[in-house]
Amino acid sequence: LVDEEFDALEGFFNILEYGILVLLENVETYLLHLQRFLECKTEEFDFDMDGEKTPICYKEINTALRQWILPMFDKRMKALIYKPLCELRDLLVGPKNLIKKRLHKLLDYEMIEGKSKLSYDEQAVANAYKTINTLLLNELPRFNGLALQMIWSMLGTFSCLYRDLAADMEQLFQSFAQQLPHSSCHPKEFLEWVENAVLEGVRKLEILCQSVEETLNAPVVQPVSPSFQRRLKHLTDKHGSGKIFQVTNTVVGTRDFDLNLTKGELVAIISETDTRGDKRRWLVDAGGKKGYVPSSKLIRYHQATEDPPPSPFLPVPGNMTGFRRHSCIPDPNVLHVTSQPLFQVCAAYDFTARGNHEVTVRAGESVRILEPHDKRGNPEWSLVEARGQRGYVPSNYLIRMPVVTGTLAPPFH
Repeated sequence: LVDEEFDALEGFFNILEYGILVLLENVETYLLHLQRFLECKTEEFDFDMDGEKTPICYKEINTALRQWILPMFDKRMKALIYKPLCELRDLLVGPKNLIKKRLHKLLDYEMIEGKSKLSYDEQAVANAYKTINTLLLNELPRFNGLALQMIWSMLGTFSCLYRDLAADMEQLFQSFAQQLPHSSCHPKEFLEWVENAVLEGVRKLEILCQSVEETLNAPVVQPVSPSFQRRLKHLTDKHGSGKIFQVTNTVVGTRDFDLNLTKGELVAIISETDTRGDKRRWLVDAGGKKGYVPSSKLIRYHQATEDPPPSPFLPVPGNMTGFRRHSCIPDPNVLHVTSQPLFQVCAAYDFTARGNHEVTVRAGESVRILEPHDKRGNPEWSLVEARGQRGYVPSNYLIRMPVVTGTLAPPFH
């Protein structure tokens, strides 16, 4: 049976119920954040800046905020908004149960509504449905109206509380404003000072972010177990070396076709999107089992070549008189050393950077070693500086060469 009048009342009641519950959830979250803010008590920290106006004003302002203004605001919020909202939420239970009971009676009433003569039990069912339906048609509009009025009243109260909070804070800050260093500045000069301070803060933050990124993107320590090397060979032969990635953190699957992987495992990339085109989930081959892995937990596998190709420019360190001399290399037999030899580090082979944390070097190029290992202590990678750029290169791509002062005669053959 269609009852448009009741359906409209029920629909409006459902909207009110949803709005009340969402508003109550937001108020609870707001009060929780306010309580956590009050627990910080930053004014109690020692800034080691005794005698300076700025930290003194900061401590006094925060003390007044946390001990008087904000606790009073929190108390009024709970008394004038949070508690009435909780009571209004509890009042929703009665009408909601009555609406459910009406629906159950309606299902029974529809089966007997068309009969010309009703039994005693059927007449009782019809009377129960009509009574509940009439009660809701009379009382639900009043309840909806009062509930809506209470919501508007609480929102207005919240605006008043915030206005009082802003007035108290303005009065507090004005009492200290004349003591601050830039209180006498012209507004234009003050804005320039604020802009410069913000830009300086942004610059420092960018440097910090870059440092953190370099640390996080440092090459992962490479295991050398036989099973690891067998999987590496299997995946490389099947997919190519350019598709090999390593898991940076343990992966626990949360959806269908997700893989469970441990930190350090090797995988080969099959597709950099899932079936819905989401680039945050990559389809990988984990050495027999295939599935999806978050792309944020994968990093390209960095493998230093164990036996790099021979350099066309530089000899291998050792006894220089015993090596085959290239046509571009001075004959060591005609070097006349007149002072104590010094050493410089050069790139023995060409290396092309494959990420922001690596640096490209060319054979014969002089570099400066900053750290003989990566951030995790792995000696297979060295942090170097070349042409003013810093990054990692394989340690076995570097060679120490003596810088000899003396007379060369003749320099080339």
